[in-house]
Amino acid sequence: MLKYKGGMLIELATKGLTSDVYFKCLFGARGNENITKKFIESIIEKPIDSISTDFKLEFEKDGIKGKQMVADLIAKDKSLRKYIIEMQKKTYDYLPIRFTGYLSKTYVADIKVSEQYTKIKQTILIVIMDENFPFNDTIDDYHTVWSFREQNHPKIVLTDNMQIHILELQKYKRLKSKTGCIHPWLEFIINPYGKEVEKMARSIAELKEAVKQLRLLEADEEVRYLADAEDFARLDRNSQLSEERAAARKEGLAEGRAEGRKAGLAKGRAEGRAEGRAEGRAEGRAEGEKNAKKELVKKLLEKGNSIESVKQLLDLTDEEIYLLIKSN
Repeated sequence: MLKYKGGMLIELATKGLTSDVYFKCLFGARGNENITKKFIESIIEKPIDSISTDFKLEFEKDGIKGKQMVADLIAKDKSLRKYIIEMQKKTYDYLPIRFTGYLSKTYVADIKVSEQYTKIKQTILIVIMDENFPFNDTIDDYHTVWSFREQNHPKIVLTDNMQIHILELQKYKRLKSKTGCIHPWLEFIINPYGKEVEKMARSIAELKEAVKQLRLLEADEEVRYLADAEDFARLDRNSQLSEERAAARKEGLAEGRAEGRKAGLAKGRAEGRAEGRAEGRAEGRAEGEKNAKKELVKKLLEKGNSIESVKQLLDLTDEEIYLLIKSN
């Protein structure tokens, strides 16, 4: 990306559309409705009416805890059907629950108490995954569509009023299946200034305009600041969690050794020093790790993390995190 500054031509690093900021500024900005419409049509493979977008982009800079991106992009067509578009950089086990919860909440958001169920319009969640979706490991398709179906008769759909489209970029790059209307847009997301996109943009007006608008966004200092701030916030969170994990391991190891020596000495008198020390160390480490994990859970919750995110981060079951919280 090139830009004139101070009378000189300088090159700016590009973050691409895997950045939440650029992705949602491009597809959510007023004036880019035709781009977003064409993008959605290429995914659902159906023509839609003209659309409008409900886009919010904010960034809190008051300390690490306040660094959270609010960037929900929802498009509506003239029939009031809703299309949620999301760029998901990382894969987590809780994502299916999050996806279905967000989809359900948006689905009923516009209904009023006095209205009928038939007034609720179709809602489609479109998720672009930068990493592979773990629940699709046995499926070679990079584009999967999820809906309500009968278990023993999968061809029978209960309703298509709620759908989830998941597109996996890494799987697409590996398979390189260049069929279907979505191919040009996935190439654009992966490599927006590549020769392949440049060639396809000659025959797709909306894609050509998308490339142009992305260049303008990357040259916008305010948008670049937000994108940089998002990256630094992510680095802060990752570094903080890494330090807390290291401290918890160190503390658990120290407690484990101390308890192990103590328990080993006691058992050594009755059963022999060798066996007693081995069992003592094992029990001590287990107790130390439990105490360290309990302390880590306490610290993470005090820093404002949700119980669900702490459970996923530490790979705990509902019962385990309940007992750790209760013991605090």
